[in-house]
Amino acid sequence: MADKKKHSKTSDILSHVGVIAILILLNYVLSFSFGRFDLTEDKRHSLSDNTIELLQDESRIEDRIFFKIYLDGDLPADIRKIRNAIEEKLDEFIIYAGDMIQYEFIDPNGEEDEDYNLQVQKVIYGEGIVPCDIEIVKSGKAEIKTIWPGALIEYKGTTVDRVQFFDKKVIYSGENIRGLADRTINNLEYQLISAIRRVTADDKMTVSFLQGQGELKPHQTMDVRNGLNRYYLVNDVEINGQLNALDETNALIVAQPTKAFNEKDKFIIDQFIMNGGRVLWFIDPLNVSRDSLYRTGQTFGMTANLNIEKDMIYKYGARLNTNLIIDSDCGPIFIPGHPLGIVDWYFYPLLQREFHPITKNIDPIKAEYASSIDIVNESDKDVSKTVLLRSSYNSLMFKSPARINYSIIDVEPNFNDGESGDYPVAVMLEGKFTSAFENRGISETFLNSPDFATKFKSDSTKMLVVSDGDIIRNEVVDSAFVNGQWRYRFVPIGSDMFSVQNPNGTPKYAYGNKDFVLNAVDYMLDDFSLIDIRTKTITLRVLDTEKVNENKDYWKTLNIAFPLFVIMLLAVAQLLIRKRKYARTL
Repeated sequence: MADKKKHSKTSDILSHVGVIAILILLNYVLSFSFGRFDLTEDKRHSLSDNTIELLQDESRIEDRIFFKIYLDGDLPADIRKIRNAIEEKLDEFIIYAGDMIQYEFIDPNGEEDEDYNLQVQKVIYGEGIVPCDIEIVKSGKAEIKTIWPGALIEYKGTTVDRVQFFDKKVIYSGENIRGLADRTINNLEYQLISAIRRVTADDKMTVSFLQGQGELKPHQTMDVRNGLNRYYLVNDVEINGQLNALDETNALIVAQPTKAFNEKDKFIIDQFIMNGGRVLWFIDPLNVSRDSLYRTGQTFGMTANLNIEKDMIYKYGARLNTNLIIDSDCGPIFIPGHPLGIVDWYFYPLLQREFHPITKNIDPIKAEYASSIDIVNESDKDVSKTVLLRSSYNSLMFKSPARINYSIIDVEPNFNDGESGDYPVAVMLEGKFTSAFENRGISETFLNSPDFATKFKSDSTKMLVVSDGDIIRNEVVDSAFVNGQWRYRFVPIGSDMFSVQNPNGTPKYAYGNKDFVLNAVDYMLDDFSLIDIRTKTITLRVLDTEKVNENKDYWKTLNIAFPLFVIMLLAVAQLLIRKRKYARTL
């Protein structure tokens, strides 16, 4: 009997040693490989392929990138959740970038020396990080705690950039900030990797806004410019017949011109394209007088005649039609004297997005007085043509001259007449283009000039044609002359101006115009590092607040009582098993 027990004890020891040895060996083998499994539907815990590629690019990240994160200390639960998510995201970055990514959390209120804390706060505020005041009520007394939801980034030993995780200035006691926390966490990958992209960029490419033909002024495209100038050099350029006007430009944005182009400027743009330049055309084929509509309730859409529609853009593969699209799926307008004030306006279609890296997962695009586009020269196999935006199936066309009258809202058009819908409004053209000036009788002296090499077939390049200039335009609501220059307050093109002026007005309107333009520029300049992240959508599965309030006592009781019941059940079962085992032995 004793020998049997001794053998059993030896066998147990050997089994345990064997299991431990196998685990150690398995851990050693797995240490040479890396793998993760993200079982969430929206892949919220996975980095995008372009993020991983950038983090592993040793030629791009040449030195240590150090994040000093100032969101630390005694934080409310939801803010603490943001802080932990930042740490987790940076730990993920380190998996791919190694020691090239480092970070430190700093509490600007953490030292006993208040003067020292104040000096730290002055430094980070001077670097552009905006604080947030949190109202805390204790024993009926309100206190204010200031947190700093941002980070400074050091690269090559110098502070070169910053990240503002959220920009809410005050959080009041009892305010539900779960939505703020969720939005901030969902946006972390984009914010952090875009900062890495900015600080490691050696030579920024140049995006130029064309001027000289009545295009949108800088303050009318300020929202898009603010998005672009963090990654590109952004400037304005006038051609004025100068052959080298576009030499320093990588992408040219033509934003809603209102005057006809002359032939020499057209030729210079054409040759810019022939030499591989990228152009984004935001063109209004019809002019609409909004002032006349506002004053009289009626106006007409008249042909713009910009002198680029029928020869240049048509030659490249797209025809801008002289019509206006009306759509039952549309944005709002303010009508003076109308009982509702703000009503849906059929001439502001909310455009449908095709499945493409530029448009994937972004919000609907708001257009204003858009026209349709036809794809032409389909036999030209050198140029691929992809529709990116189109009207809904419930849309119609009004041909020029198109009558526009407020009365249309009282009599809904027949969108189901069998001829409606699905009109292209934005087309991406990619490939080798034929010059619009081929066979145009250009002087031989000019063609043979050593100062300018004329080409009639382009290098491989890209072009975006959009039949609405308002897609890139932001509303300007205020201006002031400060320190010798004009300052403007604009409405972001991702927001509806009525909801901005009245926060309780029309919150259902949110547009993807800015993301569309930024993605288009990135795509055309062959920089895909942010497109996937900017268009990444994470579904927030929020609890039903009403049901939670109704059943909270039940769930509290269940969450406390059920685990205790299971533990007691297991304890009783263990006692019974031991009793039967040892009773049989005895």
